[in-house]
Amino acid sequence: MHRLLGMQDVRWPLLKRLLVEDGWVWREDTLFAPHETMWFTTNSEAPNYAEFRDRMTETLEQVDQGDLHADLVSLVAALDTVLRGN
Repeated sequence: MHRLLGMQDVRWPLLKRLLVEDGWVWREDTLFAPHETMWFTTNSEAPNYAEFRDRMTETLEQVDQGDLHADLVSLVAALDTVLRGN
């Protein structure tokens, strides 16, 4: 499993809700991807969502492993929604 950056700001509740609705699991102050290929916590006060999305998109383009690919697709889609302000 890969640990991702922690996140906590005004957009965090939206990102968390979107991911949980998409099968991510929230436990012990950590958000786990559906296939547990990655996880992250909420310890950064000012995350750069655009940079994080860009890095995850680049990773997605390089990954063809089924579970990790699916988890990255879910994460990037949620980040896109958060960045659009929806």
